Amino acid sequence: MNSIWNKNYSLFKERFPELSNSLEVKFSNEIEFETAKNGSLTAKRKNLLLHSKYNPEKEAGSLVNSFDSEKKDTAIFLGFGLGYGPVEFAKKIPEPTLIIIEEDTASFFSALSAIDWSPVFKHKKLIFIIRASLEQTAALISNCSYSKTHIFKTKSHTAHNQEYFDSVENIIFQNKQKEEVNTNTLEKFSRLWLSNSCKNLGYIEKLDGVNKFLNTANGIPFVIIAAGPSLEKILPHLNEIKERAIIVCVDTALHSCLEFNVEPDFIILADPQYYCSLHLEFLKSPESILVTEIAVYPSVFRFQCKEIVLFSSMFPIGKFFEKNIGEKGLLAAGGSVTTTAWDFARMCGASEIYLAGMDLGFPNKETHIRGSKFEEKIHYESIRTKTAETKNIQTLFSAAPFYAKDYNGNEILTDKKMQLFSWWFEKNCTSASAQGIKTFSLTPESLAINGIEKFSLEEFLLKPIAKDRKKIFFEKAQENKKKLSNSKGISFEQQKSQFGENLKILESFAKRGINLCNKALRSPLAIPEVFGKLNEIDQKISSSSAKDAAALVFPTQRQLDSLSEKIPNNSEAEKKLYSIRYSNLIYTELLKSINLYKKFFPNSN
Repeated sequence: MNSIWNKNYSLFKERFPELSNSLEVKFSNEIEFETAKNGSLTAKRKNLLLHSKYNPEKEAGSLVNSFDSEKKDTAIFLGFGLGYGPVEFAKKIPEPTLIIIEEDTASFFSALSAIDWSPVFKHKKLIFIIRASLEQTAALISNCSYSKTHIFKTKSHTAHNQEYFDSVENIIFQNKQKEEVNTNTLEKFSRLWLSNSCKNLGYIEKLDGVNKFLNTANGIPFVIIAAGPSLEKILPHLNEIKERAIIVCVDTALHSCLEFNVEPDFIILADPQYYCSLHLEFLKSPESILVTEIAVYPSVFRFQCKEIVLFSSMFPIGKFFEKNIGEKGLLAAGGSVTTTAWDFARMCGASEIYLAGMDLGFPNKETHIRGSKFEEKIHYESIRTKTAETKNIQTLFSAAPFYAKDYNGNEILTDKKMQLFSWWFEKNCTSASAQGIKTFSLTPESLAINGIEKFSLEEFLLKPIAKDRKKIFFEKAQENKKKLSNSKGISFEQQKSQFGENLKILESFAKRGINLCNKALRSPLAIPEVFGKLNEIDQKISSSSAKDAAALVFPTQRQLDSLSEKIPNNSEAEKKLYSIRYSNLIYTELLKSINLYKKFFPNSN
């Protein structure tokens, strides 16, 4: 082998010893090397040019110049040919994370034998995803923010394994959609989450957490009841199912369960919106345990049931108070309450989880089980010019509908929103299956999801009665409660006082930052001195324990980008003042966030 290969392979082994040991060294016989006009090595693969025949370095330089360092912090290369793109990127842009993806080992090692990759191996933030499965790739790139990630893709670099790279792009697209949903949700509901959380804070101290049920399932099947139209076939058998399993019911399906005189073992409600609290309105279920979190609408805590337990808040103010009082137990949030219900079953230690009515589509063009609060609301609001049927049509076609397959292989209408949820289940159920946790669907009319198998209701009803095992399940939870009750830190009242003080300190930093920015704008000669003082303020804000809580109502990056576009930045004079004006914007928005907290949080004035 040549000296370039020896150098590259040595650097590869040094930087990634475990990865290098796991890969068999082999080379592609499809790549034909040629000499470019400028004397550099170039190549083609199956008659597709991998790089310029004239100057591959210049071509790669033009490619990486499209990376915007001010807006992006990650670069992903889908394939790379001989590697000119990643090499130029590593030379020119040392700070962002560099992720290189290639499923074909021979293509990777052929590139290492062709050109000098040392700038890549010396890059500070380098991730190689070589010969990885799609599941592994998804896990490695799942934390990349799509809005801050630049994707480098050249057709000739992916053509040799197009199906794989299309799947990787699909994963990236999923991340994009998830990020957009999260951003939209935060922008729409952050104020509501704050208001609800502040009103419900006292329950953190009073109520147990779901962690008392951790790994107590003892081989009992868990059945999750969702509110899809296919649930109708399950409802007549609910009593028999409850004898054989723990029933976990999502809030939207409770009305249907109670109509059949079945009180679920657990009810899950996770959405903070007022209309979701109405799913429990005028209902009671004294044999059920309600699982919720403090950001839900306050009336939820007045629901008549056996017990209310909390899962850990997804939002900063709840996390702040749980830190010392004691964590309640994390449950996943995949955009649908059924994802939280599934993760609760997993947390309890269930090895078999059965889904009923989780259609993620519209069987027979229906949207929800008959009699659900959604259906009642549609009928209640219908008028002559806007009938229930019209509303159903709007629901069916409001989110880019398309046809997929159910578990029987029949067509089912679904949409892009439902697809997001199905991706979540596919990823998590497949991962759980590898750990021995199997997920099944009792309703074959539901959208078919990889990682979830069809299971007949008749076969399920042959399972043994679980009365004694369910009794042990709840007894174990009480034993766990006693162990967990000894883990509390400082008192709730002390935490409230501490949080209020932290808000006041944060407020003083924000006000001082605004004053300093105004001073610099009045007297540009003071800018160097002001920048030094602003850096000190920023460090103090970063170390404040209240900063994360304030972030809940701080503008999203998308909103911040929109606000910053209004800052003048055309003339040379305006450009010199841009950083000061941008800092002023940040401190002003921070102060607004703090004032919102002071409005809702008791004893913060």
